[in-house]
Amino acid sequence: MWLSKQPQDVNALLAEKQELRKQLDREQSEKQELFMQINSMIAKLADSGDQDEINRLKSDVNSLKRELEAEKIASNAEAARLKSELQKARSEIQNSINDGDKEKEAMEQEIENLQRQLNIKTASLQSLMLAKSDTNKTDKLTEENESLKLKVDELQKQVSAFTTQIQDQKLEIAKMKDAVSVGDVSRQNLDSLSEKLSEMDRTLKEEQQQKSQLRNQTETLKNALSTSEDTLSKLKVKLSQFEENALELKKENDRLKMSERDATLFDSGRIKELQQALGDERDNNAILNVQLREKDGKIDRIQVDLLASESRAQQAEEDVREMKDRILKGKKDDDSNQLLQDELRKAEEKYQQAQKKIENFESSIQQQESQIRELDVALMESKRHLEKLGEQRKMEESTANEEIKRLKSQVQQSEQELETQKKRVVEMVEDRKVLESKASVADEISTLMSSLNSLREENRQYEEEVRSLQNDIRSLQDEVYQHQDATSEWKNRAEKAEEDMEKQSRRVKDTESSRGAEITRLEDEKRHLEEQYEKAEEEKDQAIKQASESVRSMKREMTEASINSDRQIQTLKEKTDSLTRELESSKRRMEQLQEDQTKFVGSHDEIKTQLMKDLHESQEGMEKLKMEIGQLKSKNETLERDLEESEHLSGRLKEQLEKADKKMEDTKSQLHEAEDLADRLREAQILSGNVESKFSDLQKENKIEMEKILENHKKEIEKLNEELKKSHTEHTSLETVLEEQQKELVQLQNQLQDEKEQSSSFMALNQRLKKSEKEKEALQERLQEHTTKSSANSKSIEDLEEKVAELVNTNNLLVKDVEKLSASLDSKTHQLKEAESEKKRILEEIEDLKSSTPTENPEIEELTTENARLAGELLKFHSAAEKSLQQEKEKISKQFEERLKTANLEKTRLASELQMAESKRNTLEKQVDDLQTQVETAERRLKSSTPVAPPRSNTRTISNMSAMTNWTQADFSDCEDLTRLRTEIDKQKRLIIVLRRKLQGLQQ
Repeated sequence: MWLSKQPQDVNALLAEKQELRKQLDREQSEKQELFMQINSMIAKLADSGDQDEINRLKSDVNSLKRELEAEKIASNAEAARLKSELQKARSEIQNSINDGDKEKEAMEQEIENLQRQLNIKTASLQSLMLAKSDTNKTDKLTEENESLKLKVDELQKQVSAFTTQIQDQKLEIAKMKDAVSVGDVSRQNLDSLSEKLSEMDRTLKEEQQQKSQLRNQTETLKNALSTSEDTLSKLKVKLSQFEENALELKKENDRLKMSERDATLFDSGRIKELQQALGDERDNNAILNVQLREKDGKIDRIQVDLLASESRAQQAEEDVREMKDRILKGKKDDDSNQLLQDELRKAEEKYQQAQKKIENFESSIQQQESQIRELDVALMESKRHLEKLGEQRKMEESTANEEIKRLKSQVQQSEQELETQKKRVVEMVEDRKVLESKASVADEISTLMSSLNSLREENRQYEEEVRSLQNDIRSLQDEVYQHQDATSEWKNRAEKAEEDMEKQSRRVKDTESSRGAEITRLEDEKRHLEEQYEKAEEEKDQAIKQASESVRSMKREMTEASINSDRQIQTLKEKTDSLTRELESSKRRMEQLQEDQTKFVGSHDEIKTQLMKDLHESQEGMEKLKMEIGQLKSKNETLERDLEESEHLSGRLKEQLEKADKKMEDTKSQLHEAEDLADRLREAQILSGNVESKFSDLQKENKIEMEKILENHKKEIEKLNEELKKSHTEHTSLETVLEEQQKELVQLQNQLQDEKEQSSSFMALNQRLKKSEKEKEALQERLQEHTTKSSANSKSIEDLEEKVAELVNTNNLLVKDVEKLSASLDSKTHQLKEAESEKKRILEEIEDLKSSTPTENPEIEELTTENARLAGELLKFHSAAEKSLQQEKEKISKQFEERLKTANLEKTRLASELQMAESKRNTLEKQVDDLQTQVETAERRLKSSTPVAPPRSNTRTISNMSAMTNWTQADFSDCEDLTRLRTEIDKQKRLIIVLRRKLQGLQQ
């Protein structure tokens, strides 16, 4: 129950701790079993000195050598296979990157071509609109129509579908005209319009309330951000202090390593306290990072709400425009129309106020984003500092490795000295045998015992020196292992950082989708400006045609024809963005309209003759209208210039928006990376604390075991001293009986000859031992070759890591491209805002023109209605263009996602291959260790197969005393074997610890 309440990380650490304890128990049991086996083997060899076992051991050694060679060959083959697979993976990744770059360039070229086509078509449309203003330019239009006919003939098959759509639209127009002619229907429409206006007022009020709420939320967010910035600054100061303290503690640890145990314990306690403080501070860091993420989410929600409110406002504008059209069609109720127009103006003013509020809110959001960028810069600086610390650790590792090499050389020197001393012991034994044949027994015993004692003391001194050197080597190896663990943790962090980069790329895609809505909004506003420009041009054309009331009927027909031609031109605009088919349909429509115009001209020739008289009377009014037309033309020219400037500004603003989006995404990615690094540092500290506690526990256990071994050794020494005392007493008794034992000298000489024979057998065994040592050296050379192969495998692993780094770089490049696109969108939004302000100014001028025009001219109102209808058609055209752009963006995003998926799959595959290779390497290392243990046991058996002394007779003789000295030498050799076994067991434990740490690194 208690474990279930703990967090997952703590439970995992506790489980690992339990497993390590179990493994330690197993190792201790294995160690005891080894001791038992060694003792049993010594007893067996003492009882029976057969050579069958020696031959069997040699055969086992040969078989083990063969297995080692086979495993080396297999490891080489696997290494070659892994290298080939790595090369293939690199080539595939490079190909995918090149393909992506090519596709990206192709898409950019297509976008540029589409933009050029749009510019060309807009220019042609403007020229057509200007051509309409002059009635004398009909000849030019006919020539252009003839050139268009030639092109239209080639594309007649594709136009059939569009002709049906045009007919349907004509039927709808006729129905609308019939509805307008009926007065009842117009009244009903006015009532419905008034109701809609009231509903629009309500919706506007609700939106204003929502915007006020959003403002309050932004203020709260600003306050929270300010508090979070203060806390972050404090935490940064604390982190800098902690880093300084950590450096000081490292220096103190280096100094205090050579001091006593109490000082080391005190320093370790202090380090633990500091680590706990660091963990607490990093926990606070993580909490603050979570709060920042929540605030980012709130900001995103607010932006979504703003977009929704803007879309509602756009819908409201469209409804208002539709109502304006209907009001202009219903001309009978002038008073009600004026009231509705006043209400519409009020609604427009409210909408403009709401837009200003939205702009203010967006400026506040930009300020918050700039603050977030500053935080990102600070986090990047902290990241660089951490990288510097990692480099310092690597330098420390290199120094530690050099110290280990130096200590190993010292150990080898000490071993050589031990071998020389062993040779001296052998020489002393031979001298002792010579002295036995010449001198008396008492003198021989005294000299031999003194020499043995001196040799024992020298051996003890050398053993103590070797132990001290081994302890130093162990401490250095532990430090190296700790540094290796740190490097593995850094590698794991790099992999996690790559995963975070992938997540951030997904977030970039989401932000692009949200930016699409903003782009649509900005393009709608651009359409409104274009509609107003077209309205001004249409009013100019219609003012020229309004010569007099007598020519109204004829001009209405001409305006209908011009409206139809405008429709065809607008359809051409819509179709040129997606396909060239729409050009053909528009050209056909132009031809039909020209035929209709010629028919109208032919049928109305008679009417024209009658109306010429009225025209002469209305020439004076025409002159006045011409003056007004000149003024309107000048205004239109100024409007055209303003529109061109607004278009340039919109392009610049889009570029600025793209740059801002890039910066925002960079800052967000940096924030996420910094947060992940803080979390990883906290986890690494927790793991390092656990590892240190485990290491301290292991050191304590090793100390306890060493103390036990020392106690046992002391007991054995005491026993040997007692035996020496007994031998001295026996020596005194023997001196009294020397005279009686002179008769047995002949027997002793015979026994000496037997002992010489045994010494010859002992020399043969020594030769066999030398052979076994040579075989051991050969095995060690093979092991070194195996280690070189394992290093080659590690190099292949490093190559894989380099490939992963290259993949990360490609991902970064793709992210940068996406950020460039977002920056261009931001610049466009800024330009469109400026266009909105210009639009407002143009609307005010249009209202002034409306107020300046006389109310007696109903033709102007009809022209305004037609202009509004044409504006609606332009909106449809722009919506179709926006849809096509969105589809292209979606295609690009899908391609980007597919590439990311393929890269991730390749990355996972490479990681699995790395794990397989490391597992195989671990198995090979274990097998090598097992072989080493088997070889060492075989060598020990060979060494322990010493000649057995003859059985003791009932009588006390000098031969018995010589046998006793041989037994004491054998006991000391056994003690040396035990110490060697213990050192080898310690080495195996260290290897097991290293393997466990590697497994932990792979699992993480």
